Amino acid sequence: MIKKIWEYNKFRFFCVGVFNTLLDLSILNTLVFILHFPVWGANFISVSISVSISYFLNHRIVFRHHERPNFLQYVKFMLVTGTSVIVLQTVIIYLTKSLYLSLVNKILGANSHDIQIALNLSKITAVLLGLVWNFLFYSKVVFRNKASDVDEERSSSMIV
Repeated sequence: MIKKIWEYNKFRFFCVGVFNTLLDLSILNTLVFILHFPVWGANFISVSISVSISYFLNHRIVFRHHERPNFLQYVKFMLVTGTSVIVLQTVIIYLTKSLYLSLVNKILGANSHDIQIALNLSKITAVLLGLVWNFLFYSKVVFRNKASDVDEERSSSMIV
């Protein structure tokens, strides 16, 4: 059954996205809470690393390109991802962290882990908002080819 589900590019995109999100969150939390980086700088670093890895995983696994990665495609990927992830995530984290901190304080009462919970909730919110943007632009602009069109048709027929 997993092998059959793996044929759908949206499922592969989901799996790669989960991996990259966990990597991103791990780096972000390490930089902020262990190494004491400022949140904006830590987010920039964590996103930059996870996005670079994401390019190679999307190229080979999600959209099944068998040719070598190329610079132009990487630049397109970075522009799409940079717009949604680096800019969007930083703004969403900035706008939602205080809101989540207030909610966490009300629900759990004030404690030293509240900022960590609020930061991670903000990051997850930002990731979810960027998900649709990324998939659409990756499939329509960056990794467009006949193989992804077939996967897309298969995925659409599975939904209907």
